[in-house]
Amino acid sequence: MKEEYHEIFIPLLDVYSEGGTEVFRNLERKEGDEKNLVVIPRTFTKYLQELKDTQHDEGSADALRFLKEAARNKVIHRDKGITLCRVSTGLDVAIIDDNKTDHENKKTTVSELEELVMNKWELPITDGKKHRPEIITSVENYHIKYLGRGMRVKDPEFLLVNSDIVNEGIILGNNDLYARLQNRNEIVNADDAAEMLEREDLYLNQFIKFLGGENRYEYARVCGDLIKNRSGTRILEVENKRVELLRREEYKKHIISPGGTTRDNILGIKPLDMEQYIAFQYGLLNPDVSLMFICGEQGSGKTLLSYAAAIDQILYYNKETRQTKGIDVNKKENSFKKIVLIKPNEILGGKRREIGFLPGSLFDKIRPHLEPYIDAHKETILNQILPFEELLKHPKFENEFGMKPRDAEFKNKRINGGFLPPRNPALEVPFSGFMRGRSFRNTILLVDEAQNYTPYELKTVLERLGPGCKAVVMGDPKQFDNPLTSKEKNGLTAVIKHYIEKPYSMQIKLIHNYRNQISEDATSMKYYSTG
Repeated sequence: MKEEYHEIFIPLLDVYSEGGTEVFRNLERKEGDEKNLVVIPRTFTKYLQELKDTQHDEGSADALRFLKEAARNKVIHRDKGITLCRVSTGLDVAIIDDNKTDHENKKTTVSELEELVMNKWELPITDGKKHRPEIITSVENYHIKYLGRGMRVKDPEFLLVNSDIVNEGIILGNNDLYARLQNRNEIVNADDAAEMLEREDLYLNQFIKFLGGENRYEYARVCGDLIKNRSGTRILEVENKRVELLRREEYKKHIISPGGTTRDNILGIKPLDMEQYIAFQYGLLNPDVSLMFICGEQGSGKTLLSYAAAIDQILYYNKETRQTKGIDVNKKENSFKKIVLIKPNEILGGKRREIGFLPGSLFDKIRPHLEPYIDAHKETILNQILPFEELLKHPKFENEFGMKPRDAEFKNKRINGGFLPPRNPALEVPFSGFMRGRSFRNTILLVDEAQNYTPYELKTVLERLGPGCKAVVMGDPKQFDNPLTSKEKNGLTAVIKHYIEKPYSMQIKLIHNYRNQISEDATSMKYYSTG
């Protein structure tokens, strides 16, 4: 059979694991009448099945489901062990039933697969030469190997994001825009501001930093009038997008609740700089921001601010306290019913993420991964009121860690005028198995160490959010413990890139290290060899 394609791709297994069905969407031809072709040896599907079954790999699982649907309902041709499926107007998928082709597993090489492909399909002629199939992988060793054989190899560009995107939450302004803001009652149209900053666009909830008078920084915010649906759960449109300077009184870093009351701390935690204040006021405690990204190095306050803000928003209050806090007097509960803490070490399961055979109870096994939150708990006023473990306990039943119900003395213990949720644990820590099938409602999801998720894993986590949820995604694109992630390819920067323009999202990078000076200097430590 002879078909003409604009490009032929051979993605290797790592790309499906990290990209799932996004592989097919991103490799299709977006313009013109020609199509692209993705070639998948039958043995690839075998190993994808193994990844799904043994490591609970979500990307592999979704890729297999996609291929199953294609093989069942979208076949356009079968011939000599090749099943050709038309999965979109711009992409065909060829499943080659040749058990000799075995990617890196010892029977037939990818170079022989390339020859097989070249014998089956003709490609458009450019400068008198055929296009060779292009192998897609992010594994450096494969690049070296196949480039050395004269084959075309490239990275999965759709998974790569410039790590500088974490700096987009607060950008630097210039003197022209600062002067315009001063001369126009501190408000400038967002399109005009973007033009003055020589940028294509400014995003809602983005901030601009200026060097103001007396060598101190001043900040402006990109805001607008939100048009919501009748229930107020979705932002349909943003009108009158503009840039406004923060009010002078905001530099005192006092936090104003929706009801108008002012606080200088959240559960004893005071913002130490303007970045922390902005994170609290405009992101973590803002009901119109349902997806918050907090980036920063160790010691910058990501975990502490997120933990304090989350606890503050799950407490239950009596009627008098609700009135002073600006909470609906007809509801005892605060904005959310519980906190769910997600960490890449425990959540999605699989060999590299199993708890293993550590001694002690299930809680003892996961406790090392909770230490940053236990430390944050000790920094807040909560440490004077109840132990961290009480947040994990159910009010009435034994929990999955084997803990007995919440101790009676803590059931009605006042916390900043409120009480712990009376019908569920305050804090839930999923510790294994698939995230698929889970669904969260009225929940604050704290996603920690997001740079150690692959893009597809973090996408899977965020897909679990149901009505009334807020996600706080924390990470540092300089710290990696997962060999499958890197500075250019990780869940943190990938989801920031995807959501950065959404009106319900916000991101900020905390720039100060508040640990010991030794800790701060350790981040710039270099390793030298004299050998």
